[in-house]
Amino acid sequence: MVGFAVASVFSPAATPILAVPTPAGLNYGMPHTLSGEWVGTQWLRPAYWDSTSPALAADLDFIQRYNLGKVIRVFIGLDQVIVWNANEGFDGFDAAAVQHFSSALDMFDARGIKVVAVLYDQEVVGGSGNFHFEALDGSHPIMRRNYLRATDEFLRRFGQRSTIIGWDLFNEAYNSLGQDGQLPQPPHADPVSPNYTDQVVHDWMRDLYQVAKRAAPSARFTFSDATELYWNPKPDLSKYNDVVDFYDIHIYDDNPRYPDWRSELQKPYIVGEAGASTANSHYDDQAINSRVVDYLLEHAQPAGVSTVLVHGRAFSANRDALTPTGTAVAGFLAGVKGRAAARSGWDPAGSVAAAVVATGRRLKHLVGL
Repeated sequence: MVGFAVASVFSPAATPILAVPTPAGLNYGMPHTLSGEWVGTQWLRPAYWDSTSPALAADLDFIQRYNLGKVIRVFIGLDQVIVWNANEGFDGFDAAAVQHFSSALDMFDARGIKVVAVLYDQEVVGGSGNFHFEALDGSHPIMRRNYLRATDEFLRRFGQRSTIIGWDLFNEAYNSLGQDGQLPQPPHADPVSPNYTDQVVHDWMRDLYQVAKRAAPSARFTFSDATELYWNPKPDLSKYNDVVDFYDIHIYDDNPRYPDWRSELQKPYIVGEAGASTANSHYDDQAINSRVVDYLLEHAQPAGVSTVLVHGRAFSANRDALTPTGTAVAGFLAGVKGRAAARSGWDPAGSVAAAVVATGRRLKHLVGL
């Protein structure tokens, strides 16, 4: 056993990583309007772009100025740029909305910020960017097929764009489409889920992934997870291993502890949403959320996490100050770890100290402690 431990510490074949410019950033979501109005996944539509685009620019300037990282997670909500046919679904793209997305990517490029882009989301049923989950009910095969056609066309245009370091093809699919999150079915108030079986959800994920890889072979794709990979002591990787190039894991926990993902996951992984518990919206409580974020940032490198994207308000609505959550991010990135990470690309596989921690956890597990 001692020989195994020593070999593990110095083995070059350690945790694979996703190439990221900084080890921390923000789960940004989408811009509000300049007046502070939340419009959700409608922000690219012509009716909102004149208000959301200057707000996005101002937010990105603040993020850059206050050192909040060079990776942010952004929700597209592809439905918002689709011209929708009630019977068949996708009937082409709204050209103006698609151009607005291209302009948004230019804004990120101008500031050296990379993006994890969320393609589909099922979260706010009444929103124009919300996924029409009836496409998967078995009674709308044309609508389902046209969603795949929309995915193909969109990714053939944007899939190779270097701004985007990873695509989340569907936000928390097993939670928002399936039964894992134990969400009520509509017409209950949001959030809801149609409660499809794991098989129905996985078949959709497989088809989306295969279409995406054909459209953009060199891009990296994932489906984010909020239920299986963190909360299950023995996660069922068959839910993901044939449909992801990297894992995007969401942690909402007032007392987080990283699992032994180094031993379990054989692909790169990020924490795409990091914050305090969703119960009673603790992630909105700055005292709780900043403490949780601080832990998840400081312990990410030994856990093999490529980057942590922080959820919760990081700066004030009028962009004049950091919140405690934002201060935790900026302070982490300004520290020795953050500076070293920015220079080296933060390769946790190269850290002997991180390997020692991981090996200790494996040994502890083997002896049943």
